[in-house]
Amino acid sequence: MEKRKFSFWRLVKIISVVFGILVILVLCTGWYLNQHWNKLLRKELSGYVTDLSDSLYTVRFSDLKLDVLSGSVTVTNASMALDSAIYKKLLAQHRAPTDIYLVSVEKLQLRYFKPWRYFNGKELNAGSLTVTGPSIIMEQNATVKDTTKPKTAYENISSKMKSIFIGKLVLDGTNFKYIFTRKDSSKVIHQFHNLRVRVNDFLIDSVAINDPTRFLYARNYEIGMKDYMHRTRDSLYWMNVRGISYDAAERALNIEQFSIEPRYDKEAFQKKVGVQQDRYDLSFNNISIHELDPRLLLQEQQVWAQRINIGSGKLDIYRNRNLPMPPGNKLGQYPNQQLQKLKLPIKIDTLTGNNVEIQYAELSNETQQTGIIHFNHVHGNFRNITNIDSLIAKNNHCVADLDAIFMQSGKLKARFDFTLNSKPGQFAVSGQLQNMNGKDLNVVTKPLGKVEIRSCDIQDLTFVIKGDERKAAGHVKLLYKNLKIAVLKQDKDHQGFTRKGLVSFVANLLVIKDSNPLKDEKVRTSDPVYPRDIKKSFFNLVWKTLFTGVKETAGAKNI
Repeated sequence: MEKRKFSFWRLVKIISVVFGILVILVLCTGWYLNQHWNKLLRKELSGYVTDLSDSLYTVRFSDLKLDVLSGSVTVTNASMALDSAIYKKLLAQHRAPTDIYLVSVEKLQLRYFKPWRYFNGKELNAGSLTVTGPSIIMEQNATVKDTTKPKTAYENISSKMKSIFIGKLVLDGTNFKYIFTRKDSSKVIHQFHNLRVRVNDFLIDSVAINDPTRFLYARNYEIGMKDYMHRTRDSLYWMNVRGISYDAAERALNIEQFSIEPRYDKEAFQKKVGVQQDRYDLSFNNISIHELDPRLLLQEQQVWAQRINIGSGKLDIYRNRNLPMPPGNKLGQYPNQQLQKLKLPIKIDTLTGNNVEIQYAELSNETQQTGIIHFNHVHGNFRNITNIDSLIAKNNHCVADLDAIFMQSGKLKARFDFTLNSKPGQFAVSGQLQNMNGKDLNVVTKPLGKVEIRSCDIQDLTFVIKGDERKAAGHVKLLYKNLKIAVLKQDKDHQGFTRKGLVSFVANLLVIKDSNPLKDEKVRTSDPVYPRDIKKSFFNLVWKTLFTGVKETAGAKNI
């Protein structure tokens, strides 16, 4: 009998036919399952919500499509609405929930969905859920009494499902409105637009609620907001908040940048206000607010946080002394007084600022030149920032410790101690300045005081000042050597300065004490007392009191 030869192409043909049949079977099976399971899924989706809420909510959608082969489910134009008649009935029976929700979405897409586990094992398991264009209204009502035994999320679904797992839940472009009704029936309303929400590793089953690594059944919730811009009430500034995000697991609110930017340049700003007023240009970067309590913030309009950290920042202040002083006075405007007046209750345990640059510039009405004071690499630590009476009763001191480089060379440390809930604004300031070249002060003394420091080695300046909104008194000790000054006069066009030779000679020879201590003498100290100009600021009073002590020590009280 003739042996048949092996045919490679015949084998390929057989394999192709078998593969084609398998593909057809898979497609037919997929088509059948799609048709069959689509009907079941449509029915069950509406039924789940109705059954689990005791008919309080109903779900509607325009289309639902299951693709078994790709493992995806797409729902379009879906909404969850409240049945008001059922809600009233539950209220009368004291069975109504304190929280109610109204939800609508443009599209909901479930990917890497495992239909076999869902239909056969009652386990909803998916790699991701993307929700497009969600709009959510959440109402919490503290006046509602619910006498039913509270149930966990698992207890609510256990009659229908064994578990729900979604690897990643994404809500883009979310509009969220939150309404809270207090026990006195007053309402608090917050509205947020274009939120970005990311939920990682969401799981509801019999053990997830007791998992300490989860927060509200998920590993983490990350909420971001679009950049926020707002014009201040006086229309002089733009307030910008950029890069806002909230990390629920860390209970931390992060802000990439907060800034207050003038809407006008210096000249236009002064014309706009018409009187002397500080012009601010401020920016703080990499702000993190830790252990923020979102419930108190949303429901009670209170800010409670454990600590706030500012990564870096810059503050520029400018004032034009050519303009008239504003009407009225600045009584009641000290930091502790302003804190007490805030309508927003605040409790911040610690606020830390790092690497902040501060500059104050003032245009003299006499010389028409600008003096500049600047602090570099400012580090500050503020503790016990609060205006809540019960907390103030336990600790009525807000303390700030600062260190900085003053005018390029001076190493400055200072402590501010504000008495909280003090009607006259009591405060205390202490500090130390070391190893400074006095000539660095000429950018201030020449334009604002028409005095040039020719030489001065400031070895140590220590001070303690106490006061209130009316006056300040203190103790100042300044150790220095080689002090020489020049008294200046200015030309008619306010362009430059020349030295008053005779006056400077007499000042250095007969008035100024060139060192402290002088040879064979004790260290001189000063106890300045300074009445406040109530039209000027808190920092002006501190500076004037300190400067009075410095001049008395140097013998330049009348210069």
